[in-house]
Amino acid sequence: MAKKGKSLYMAFASAFAVSAMCLLVGMQDVKADVGVSGGSLSDVLKRIEALESRSGGGNVTAPKIRGLKIGGTLRHRFEMQHEFGGSTSAVLGTSNAKTEDFTLQRMRLYFDADVNKNVRAFIKLQDVRTWGIERVAAGNGTVGNLGRVDLNEGYVELRNLGDLSSVLENVSVRIGRWQWFYGDHRLIGTLNWANQARSYDGARVRWAKDKNWVDVFAASVDEFDTGSDAAAGELLGRGTQDEVLWGFYSHFKVTDGLAAEPYMLNRFRSRDQDGGDGVLVAGEQRFTLGARITGKKIPSLPGLDFKLEQAWQFGDTNPVTGINAGTDMDIDAFAGAWGVGYTFSNVAWSPRIGYQFAYASGDDNVTDDDLETFDHLYPTGHARMGYMDFHAWQNIEAHKIEFSCKPTKKLLLKADMWFFEAAEEEDSRFGVVGGLGSSTGGARMGGNATVATNPRTGLPIRDDEFGQELDLVLKYKLFKNFGVVAGYSHYWTDDYIEESRGDDDTDADWLWLQTTVKF
Repeated sequence: MAKKGKSLYMAFASAFAVSAMCLLVGMQDVKADVGVSGGSLSDVLKRIEALESRSGGGNVTAPKIRGLKIGGTLRHRFEMQHEFGGSTSAVLGTSNAKTEDFTLQRMRLYFDADVNKNVRAFIKLQDVRTWGIERVAAGNGTVGNLGRVDLNEGYVELRNLGDLSSVLENVSVRIGRWQWFYGDHRLIGTLNWANQARSYDGARVRWAKDKNWVDVFAASVDEFDTGSDAAAGELLGRGTQDEVLWGFYSHFKVTDGLAAEPYMLNRFRSRDQDGGDGVLVAGEQRFTLGARITGKKIPSLPGLDFKLEQAWQFGDTNPVTGINAGTDMDIDAFAGAWGVGYTFSNVAWSPRIGYQFAYASGDDNVTDDDLETFDHLYPTGHARMGYMDFHAWQNIEAHKIEFSCKPTKKLLLKADMWFFEAAEEEDSRFGVVGGLGSSTGGARMGGNATVATNPRTGLPIRDDEFGQELDLVLKYKLFKNFGVVAGYSHYWTDDYIEESRGDDDTDADWLWLQTTVKF
């Protein structure tokens, strides 16, 4: 499977490179007679030189730029959590639930350089930390010499490429690191709720006209080879395998207020590398085909809004642990999210009520050669299945009743009630971090690597009720550049989680307060 996956990826990369070259040269120039003096390639080079020499915008290689925007954000969040216990209690019949609190801080500073008409460069630096975590053996507090600064985004964007060829009139290219997201962040998201957030290293070609656009992209998610001969000292910086994400995502306006978004995503994980400790890692070739339809402020139905999304996954994987170790397994999974709401704009506080149902398949037989658990890939995750993040879009049936209102222009109040069940009780509960077979350790909760079991009895769990969650959120824009968000959530555990926690029926609570300044 690894060789096959690599071949597919190389074929895609080759086609991508050839297509990009043809676009840059221009289809009309490609068809030109190469025997004519000053052939097509020379003509394009002359155009590029002419663009660079134009006055008023500066040269791409010169220090002059047309404009520079500098800005940033500073965010603080206090959280207090009381979670249900671990897989087993220290003493039978008692709870080992824990309570913890902490404060997070994130600072971002960005530089947006409008180099010239055709070139834009963007850099965003980020510093993340937890208050009081800088204690080290030699001392404590902020005297610790621990680095926290990283590159959150850094990319170059080529635009207005119609100056090179009319074929490229609506095409732009972006290369580097930035925060990707599509749709509702269910499959590809920024995860900005987390302090460090998520960025992607890759390239994107976008065609955009009016309110329609198509993105073709490729990203390196995990890389085993680092391009250095630093030997053993380099292992800490290596990934466990090669992991590549590529595909396309599109957006088309159907009519006023109605849009359709077809997409195809492919995740490739190599199997012919190890994590530096001689342990073989699982390979995978997972394709996701899907579409999303959204409606909001439709002229004939101004108060109605809805979102419909359906995705199907296929491919193959090679697990190296568990019941199916060493077996080529066929992937066959699907998921959907369907929601509708209505806003009463002519009523005081403009209340909105809504309902959402989300489903993601689980595996009803973990011993066969079919893998039917849907994988949510690289989602934002947070709040998509409740604010407490106890669930992923994997082996799940989730119902949500929504209510929100705006007592003033600056104040928003929200209340969501969730009801969670397992799609297949034979499968596990999946947490929001990571994913099925994740290279970061996986996300199965309350069971072993294959089948969910009660840790006290060792028997398989035969209940599908996870629990219910209430989320209360308040958002207030105190000043022009300063906002406050607060929330409280409570989770009522049901039979599945009680059994997976060794018959511990402890509920969970979560309280948080966040402030953000933007400049």
